[in-house]
Amino acid sequence: MKVYLDYMFLENLLVNYIVLYVVNVFTKSENKKIYLLISSMILSIYITISSILNLKIIEDIILRVLVVNFTLYIAYFPNNLKEYLKKQIYYYLIYFMYVGIVISITLFFDINLKNVLLKILVYLISGIILYIFNKFLWKMWKTNIKNDKLTYNLLIDGQEIPCFIDTGSNVYDFVNNLDVIFLDKMWYEVLLDKRLLKETTNIAIRTVATEDFITGYILKDVQITKRKKTICNLKRVVVSFPPQTINVLGRCSGIIGYNLYIEKMKGVIL
Repeated sequence: MKVYLDYMFLENLLVNYIVLYVVNVFTKSENKKIYLLISSMILSIYITISSILNLKIIEDIILRVLVVNFTLYIAYFPNNLKEYLKKQIYYYLIYFMYVGIVISITLFFDINLKNVLLKILVYLISGIILYIFNKFLWKMWKTNIKNDKLTYNLLIDGQEIPCFIDTGSNVYDFVNNLDVIFLDKMWYEVLLDKRLLKETTNIAIRTVATEDFITGYILKDVQITKRKKTICNLKRVVVSFPPQTINVLGRCSGIIGYNLYIEKMKGVIL
């Protein structure tokens, strides 16, 4: 019986970690993996203990929901109730997707899950399929972004600059590991007068045929806002002033890169 419980714990630990990890990726959370592991262990311990106690179905469901809610809080430390509820919904959706993939693989290939190593292999393969499937869904949602959701304001030392998200811009300062924002040249004198353009860097711009370098300026404590609400705070970011005029939608004089939009601004979130 001891060996059986050990196997049960390890199997559930693997399954729970895979689901929590995919939820972490799906919601673009930045939680440490150790919290996911701790949450997986707590949930796995409960499942193992409940199998010993042989609880009634209703009791087991109620207790399991409570334990899941507790472990989700530990895994993600949500900032508010709305985010907490979203994490719960995502968890159950992804969990049922994962179980469905496991069942589908088992039935399609007529696999006998009594073999422990074979069972673990099925769990791992199902986890990979689940991860790839959700990444594919992200690509589908990215194509449905509307222009009115892609306008933001850049707040630099009290100066507000309207910007647009360019889904085709992936320029990055790899030397300083910083995001790059392009501003219309009209803002150069404004920021120069504020004595903000002190620290410079060279940014590589690669095209199919050539590679060129442009000058960028490293700014500190820059905010990105929308409708007076702070979306994210950038401790350090690079701004550059290309020779071409930037005027998008007749009102946006700045370009924010797509990676910054996805990673820091949490864009494309359901």
